[in-house]
Amino acid sequence: MTIYIVDIEAVDTRYTKQWKEYLPVQLRKATHENVVVISGGETPQATTPGAFLNFGGTNVYKSKQLEQIGEMFCNGKVKDGDYFLYTDAWNPTVLQLKYMAELLKIKIKIGGMWHAGSYDPADFLGRLIGDAPWCRFAEQSMFEAYDQNFYATQFHIDMFLESFKNATPSKIVRTGWPMEYLANSLDSYKNMPKENLILFPHRIAPEKQPEIFRDLPTQLSDYEFIVCQDQTLTKNEYHNLLGRAKIVFSANLQETLGISWYEGALV
Repeated sequence: MTIYIVDIEAVDTRYTKQWKEYLPVQLRKATHENVVVISGGETPQATTPGAFLNFGGTNVYKSKQLEQIGEMFCNGKVKDGDYFLYTDAWNPTVLQLKYMAELLKIKIKIGGMWHAGSYDPADFLGRLIGDAPWCRFAEQSMFEAYDQNFYATQFHIDMFLESFKNATPSKIVRTGWPMEYLANSLDSYKNMPKENLILFPHRIAPEKQPEIFRDLPTQLSDYEFIVCQDQTLTKNEYHNLLGRAKIVFSANLQETLGISWYEGALV
């Protein structure tokens, strides 16, 4: 069996960069199977303001992934028993993958890791598109195309099911996210001398309520308040700030998984 990782584009300042490095290694170690990454190539590092990725670039990235998947079928590389893992389930190429596998009678399995969608009122799709039929039916189709739909938390599953009440229960899997590498990758930032720094490590988006954070300096004049996305930080620079900070702040209206809290707790 070969496990194909159809990966989410890696943005240097996001955990997706670490997934690109560590997830294939973790899967090989856990399964002892051949693991192949299907990448869309270079990633636009400038995300759409307040968003997780670049709205134009992500479609270029996914299109290049689809081209590779199609060529793999044409060349007979995909075999019965192979597994395709989408690290972002909101990837319409899963429909073309399912199309090819079904019509060519190749028995594969597909898993997808859900981050957000139109069903999430805090996501861009939820705020700007909402329950538009084209989007909801597309998400329902993608859900059904996956054999396993992975969610990090029960909160996320419950939110999904509020919009998709007829979703097949056997396809839903609560897993957490593959963040085991954090335990060791942040070692060099532990035990740094703490300073009077308070960090806002989140995206600048309405559900993160950054305006609350920006009001706090008037109440706590002894502290320096830093909105990380106000600066162009590398991951190393961000982790250095995290290691020096006494407090990580959140007024988030909801979290499907708060990764900055994992990082903050470890340093």
